[in-house]
Amino acid sequence: MHVLRVGTAGSFLSLQQRQKKKNRLFIFGRGNKQIKNIRVSFTRINYVFGHLTGLFRSFLAFTGTVSSTCYRECENLEGRFYSANPLYRNISEMNQPKPAGSATDKEMITMAEEELARLQRQLRIMEEDRVAFSDETKSKLEKQRKIIQTLKKEKQKILEDITVATCTNQKRKDLKLTNQIYKLLEEYERYCKLVQEEKDNMKELEVQIKKLEQEIRNMKPKSAVTEEDYRYRLTSGQQAVKTLQNRLDNAVKRFCALLTENKSLREDIDHLLKEMNHYNLVWEKLIKDFNSGKKYMVDLIEQATLAFDQREEWCSKLEALKKRAQNDFVAHSEEMREVQRQLDHDLTLREFLVVKGQRRILRDLEEKERMRKELEVQNLENQLQVYQDTLKQIQQFCQEEDTHRIASQFVKQEEENFALFNYVNELNHEIESLNITLADLKEKIEEQVELSQARAKERQATVKSLEEDFKETLRKADEDEDAVKKAQNELHDVLSGIENIFTLLNCDRGPILELLGATSGISLYNVKIYLGTIEKRISAIITKMLTQLKRFRKEEITNFI
Repeated sequence: MHVLRVGTAGSFLSLQQRQKKKNRLFIFGRGNKQIKNIRVSFTRINYVFGHLTGLFRSFLAFTGTVSSTCYRECENLEGRFYSANPLYRNISEMNQPKPAGSATDKEMITMAEEELARLQRQLRIMEEDRVAFSDETKSKLEKQRKIIQTLKKEKQKILEDITVATCTNQKRKDLKLTNQIYKLLEEYERYCKLVQEEKDNMKELEVQIKKLEQEIRNMKPKSAVTEEDYRYRLTSGQQAVKTLQNRLDNAVKRFCALLTENKSLREDIDHLLKEMNHYNLVWEKLIKDFNSGKKYMVDLIEQATLAFDQREEWCSKLEALKKRAQNDFVAHSEEMREVQRQLDHDLTLREFLVVKGQRRILRDLEEKERMRKELEVQNLENQLQVYQDTLKQIQQFCQEEDTHRIASQFVKQEEENFALFNYVNELNHEIESLNITLADLKEKIEEQVELSQARAKERQATVKSLEEDFKETLRKADEDEDAVKKAQNELHDVLSGIENIFTLLNCDRGPILELLGATSGISLYNVKIYLGTIEKRISAIITKMLTQLKRFRKEEITNFI
């Protein structure tokens, strides 16, 4: 449509240019040729005007802004063109041949020129109007496109909302909400009925009150009120109004002070509740620390008792080992001395035999040698006798005559003694290692004793500090309990005062009973409901008093007038 419009405008301009050329030819032409050109020009103008009117109508229909007024204007314009144009009315006459150079031809040419100039002006004005209307229509179309886009987005959002709203979960929620709404509607209808009944009762009461007032008025004596009495009543009424206003201001101030005090008490109560929670947390933490310290102390005492018992046991074992080692040491010392004595005797005998084996040349030496030999023989005999006696004693002791058996028994006994000697050596080594271990244990025991003493001191200090902290905590707890009790008493007084104010103001307990059930007593959890009810009641009273005051003033002014 836009291309068509542009093409139409281009064709219209080309037609306009051709029309100008034809007009020039018409002005400078003569005779029948000029009349023919005028006739052709007006025919084309008529065609162009009709074409423009059709385009204008189609354009209006396309933009959606067409109206009966626009159509009427187009038809009026076309009618004015066809009716007001004398040249168009006489177009059939112009088709008839006329004599050349007559006055009628000149008049027709002049009229045609004027009409052509007028039509050109109208055409130029219409072209300007068309351009302006096209721009305005473009802006309107742009706005309408934006509106359409916005509406499409809103439609998309609405469709998404509808999709979300029609899901299963949402349907369940909607069903639940529908049931709740039905219940609320039932309650609303029930309450509406109750309200209507109360209104009817109030109307009946108002009717009765009016009857009583009328009866009271009838009972009053009818007497004329003088102007002085009226002024006196007016003055007293104004004074009463001022007094009531002052009382109202004082009541409002007291109420504001009570609200401020109530707010501060609420803040104090919240602060005390927070401190109480903090105190409970600290108290539980200290109790846990105290129990853990007590458990640790009991474990240390048990470990110390067990270590002490083990120490006593090891000390007794060590004493027994010491005694046994001492006895073994004495026995082995005696045996070693006996062995050393036997060894010394053998060495002396060997030296004697070595000296005896040497040859002596000197007589005295030989004599001495002989005497020595005799002495040795005598000694040997004596020794043999001793050995024999010893052997007999051994035989008697062993109760065995065979020397081989005695020797074997002796060897066996020696082996046993050697084994015992080795065992004693091992025991000595064990005793030495035990002594070393015992010394290490003594050092460790001393270290443990010192460590236990240090820990005991630390525990004593810790216990003392814990006891001090516990006492301080108990003192703070007592102080906090006193403060809490005091705050509870103050809170109780405040709640009692609020309940008294609630009762004094004749507030309705219906909403509170509906919210709280049977327990309608004031407490820390429902005090806000009471305060809200009191505020509403006081606001209603103030509003009512102001209304009555305004009404009273109006009545005074009316009576005064």
